[in-house]
Amino acid sequence: MKTRFHLAIAALSLLASTSLHAVEHVPVPSPVELFQNARQVMQTYPHIAQAMGSSKHNGFGGEASRAIANHMVSRNFEPALKDAAEMLDIEEYGKGTWFLRWPWVNSVMFETSEGLVLVDTGHAPAGPTLVKKLKELSDKPIHTVIFSHSHIDHAYGAWAIAASGQSPRYIASTEFKTQMGLDIQLADFTNAAMNNQSPQDVPRSWSEMVQPTETFYGRKEIEVGGETFVLFTARGETEDHVWVYAPERNLIVSGDLHQPFLPNAGNGKRRQRHVQEWAEALRNMAAFEPELVLPLHGDAIKGEELVQEKLQLVARAFESIVEQVVDGLNEGYFRDDVIHSVELPQDLQNHPDLDTYYNTPTDIARMVMRDFTGWWDGTPANWQSAPERDKARAIVALGGGLDAYLPKVRETMKANVVMASHMADWAYYAAPEDPRVLQLGLDVYSARVKPGMPVNQISVYMMHMAELMWRKQRLGE
Repeated sequence: MKTRFHLAIAALSLLASTSLHAVEHVPVPSPVELFQNARQVMQTYPHIAQAMGSSKHNGFGGEASRAIANHMVSRNFEPALKDAAEMLDIEEYGKGTWFLRWPWVNSVMFETSEGLVLVDTGHAPAGPTLVKKLKELSDKPIHTVIFSHSHIDHAYGAWAIAASGQSPRYIASTEFKTQMGLDIQLADFTNAAMNNQSPQDVPRSWSEMVQPTETFYGRKEIEVGGETFVLFTARGETEDHVWVYAPERNLIVSGDLHQPFLPNAGNGKRRQRHVQEWAEALRNMAAFEPELVLPLHGDAIKGEELVQEKLQLVARAFESIVEQVVDGLNEGYFRDDVIHSVELPQDLQNHPDLDTYYNTPTDIARMVMRDFTGWWDGTPANWQSAPERDKARAIVALGGGLDAYLPKVRETMKANVVMASHMADWAYYAAPEDPRVLQLGLDVYSARVKPGMPVNQISVYMMHMAELMWRKQRLGE
């Protein structure tokens, strides 16, 4: 008589014989449905919103606005426009240097005798207030806009400048159009799903965007009103990043290359980050010995000593992570073991400037690994692997089928919610239309979210729960 184990092995063999070319697609929620269900998850599980807002860094180094958070590309969502107007804080650093601090992000404005030089335009809801405030601060026209990069919180406020009838020159990296073009091409994936934005807002054509009039790579020196601004490209958070040195003012606008926590270098939801080059850019900034750094997230950094400390600190942390990954690869260790063994130097652990608000050293190590290797993770079976759904069905079968497997997941959840998450995922891939599986996933990931967890991680779990909730509704649950 065949045992349950032998039957499971037979099922696994059958799957293996058909899985290489048979891929099934299960129904998925539309972007609008996913966005709506994400809001429902937050209402049903209020501890998730509380966990997201539990950090002192909530607001990404600035004020937090829920209305703006999920409508950063909207030009007409009134609550977001209202928050942008009412929550803006403007700081002045010497005559003609203004630091505009919106919810979530900053912009920088320089006044020269010839006109205004603006570094970043903020998110789309900031646009109208930006145009209004610039007129209040100066009677000079906008001469030049420098885009630090193409992300939605930095470049999308430019629409209001164009709508006001002004035509400044727009300067960006040569990679800017490629990167923004990918966000347009992948609108429902990148900006809606991965950035948690309303699908009704996200742009889907170049006609909706303000494009750079000049691009450069490397170093570009411009003169406005007899004053010099030196622009540098630096692959770091993005392929198209730009930072600015203003020698006459002895300051640097660092873009997103400095953040008031462990920087967002390990964001697995976004395109490749370049951690080694990011560290080099920070070292290059420090070499100018500026008295002031104006980051586009977080507080101004004032005083040469403090500037050196903060720039060198992040550079050292990044260099350590890169070095550990490189050493592990060269030693031939299992790649997953390398990633999970990475940690910051002992004297940098628990440093307040390296708080894991958004990501962790492990996340950054994964990004470095992806930058330095191909898609293969080093596991032999994963070269021409079976589809995840087939592997999951085999695992559930080896666990005795769903009736036996699901209670085991719930028992594991009591002692090890991380392992239970893997087990719940396998059940979901194996039986995505089973209401017991869907409720299990909601319970596991609800239990996994805790205060202090990196906000990006919480976001991933929240969006997965939104999909699970949608499936339950579809089944009439």
